[in-house]
Amino acid sequence: MKISVTHTAQLNGVKLSPVGIEEAFEIVLQHIRERDGSYFCFCNIHLMMEGYGDAEVKKVLNESTANFADGMGTAGALKILGHRFRGRVRGTDLMLRLCDYSVGNRLKIFLFGSTEANLKALRNRLNLLYPGVKIAGAISPPFRDLFPYEDAQLINEINASDPDILFVSLGAPKQEKWMAAHKGSVKAVQLGIGAAFDFIVGNVRQAPFWMQNAYLEWLYRLPQQPGKTLRRMKVVPEFLYLLARQYVREHLLNSH
Repeated sequence: MKISVTHTAQLNGVKLSPVGIEEAFEIVLQHIRERDGSYFCFCNIHLMMEGYGDAEVKKVLNESTANFADGMGTAGALKILGHRFRGRVRGTDLMLRLCDYSVGNRLKIFLFGSTEANLKALRNRLNLLYPGVKIAGAISPPFRDLFPYEDAQLINEINASDPDILFVSLGAPKQEKWMAAHKGSVKAVQLGIGAAFDFIVGNVRQAPFWMQNAYLEWLYRLPQQPGKTLRRMKVVPEFLYLLARQYVREHLLNSH
């Protein structure tokens, strides 16, 4: 079944695909087969506001193959605007779903980002969860801007292992910019999955489903990552204001 990504929503000038995880999974599979270096982003409120306030980030997001609603806030906003789909598409959930699928379909994955220690733990965890998973390679790049020759070496190493799926965990919006810059040189489909590596190895605990569904995930994360969580919460009032403005424009003013 071919699912089109031409049906997109728009939130604060950033495109989003209003789909649940099943549809997102099928969309990514289609592009894995095409091996065209397509990249996919997972948008929470923080990344949406980065796109709203930064022209470069907005361009990167709007030129992706698809942007999925990762956070409950983003998914809820789309539903308020009238888009109907089930749940949200968490980067962690889709990564694990693709790893599971890869085992029986002879697909190779590559892990890019995080630290050497994290990558080692992640390899062990994925091998435990999905016996037979083919991890083509893993790279922890330097936490600084790379020289052109260094960047070329990394891309050569990735392509030499011939992966089908490249999971990129560099933090937002750095990972989105990296994927966009390497779309023409990386052959594997690219997914910017943010903190998924940390979630999978257990460095960051995930909130219970009831807290996620009640939009209280931030409260669960606060003791674990106080600085990061508070920084991200600061943009929520502006996000809600922009959402209300868009709702009025699309549903109230246009109805007269």
